[in-house]
Amino acid sequence: MSDEETPQSFDPNPRIVDEYTALVEGRYADGSLGRLLIVVSTADLGMSRGDLYVAMGLAKYLRRRGWGITLWPTERWTEQTPEGYHAAIVMIETFVPGLIHPDTHVIAWVRNWTERWAALPYLDTFSQVWCSSPASADRIREVYRGRVEVVPLATDHELFSPQPVERADAVVTTANFWGVNRGLGDALARIAEHETVTWYGKNARFLDLPEGIDHRHTMDYFALPWVYSAWRFVVDDVIEAASVYGTLNSRLFDALACGAIVVTNTRSGLAELGLDEVPVYENADDLVGLIARLREDADAGVALSERLRAIVLERHTYELRAEAVSAYLEECVPGADRTALLAWSTELREAFRSEEFEHARLRTAYHDLYDEVLHRRKHIEQLEAAVHAYQNSRVRRYWGYVRRVFGR
Repeated sequence: MSDEETPQSFDPNPRIVDEYTALVEGRYADGSLGRLLIVVSTADLGMSRGDLYVAMGLAKYLRRRGWGITLWPTERWTEQTPEGYHAAIVMIETFVPGLIHPDTHVIAWVRNWTERWAALPYLDTFSQVWCSSPASADRIREVYRGRVEVVPLATDHELFSPQPVERADAVVTTANFWGVNRGLGDALARIAEHETVTWYGKNARFLDLPEGIDHRHTMDYFALPWVYSAWRFVVDDVIEAASVYGTLNSRLFDALACGAIVVTNTRSGLAELGLDEVPVYENADDLVGLIARLREDADAGVALSERLRAIVLERHTYELRAEAVSAYLEECVPGADRTALLAWSTELREAFRSEEFEHARLRTAYHDLYDEVLHRRKHIEQLEAAVHAYQNSRVRRYWGYVRRVFGR
């Protein structure tokens, strides 16, 4: 990777960007097979929300198979959905489906937070549950009597492919920080003792990072293929709640599809995907040694990345996922009736969510103000120091003049 190569110099395929944009804007709402709602946290592609990117990857290829797609983001969760939709695919465990039209099937896609999904008292109102790992599916079957299918995450192979960029023999991660300290920070700090580590992600200001970590804040989604093509090693970080059930991150599939070597922190779920060769670290020191060993034999590393990329393209693309789930969608049977009580619960839950968002907004505003105060205080201290130094120099020059005149 040369010094001139930056995310700004990377030009994503405009056809792919336009297709995603059209999906978000609802320009593909109708389809020959039927119409689908996809319940997401946001319809803003710039918000760095994993549920949206996963939904968009699947939606892109469902649309090509003949399904119409409409996103149903958080700000619409208090609305009654219109009739005429075959199914609603729910990406978020906190969504209460009380206002989904009674003729619309509701499907849960359990990507992570399996225990939260399993604890939902209205899980039987879903027509199907899709789980992103076999272990997660087994857990859901303990509490849900309907149809459970294993639908792992995947990659949009048209977007995530090796780019014509010089690949640096260096370490990068694209993990966002959502307020909970995990082992990733310590692991990267350990590597940063020996080399510069690049970290793209949200909320850097809440992290206490050593000088060896170059944090560049969030990355545009369509520039991620540039990142995964420009660095050799991508460090992944699976949260504990997901690791228990082997529900893995999109980062794994996306980076492998771009030819990077992904180093992750759990073996759980890898063998079932045919990705048991993915390097796994257990702690910070282990990560340092693992990357050193991978560097010792560069040819073996290249061969490893090629094997893993081939598996992803053969088994883990959203085109393949869309083919599978399209059949599941056509075979939906109704879940339990969604009652008036569930509709009331939906409105109550969204009222609580609005309060939570307002508190979060106020906390963010407070931190912004606090950062500004610190910045201004530092600036004032610098000015005071400059004034003090200037005054001292004036005094020294004055007494020097006095000594010269009076010979003292």
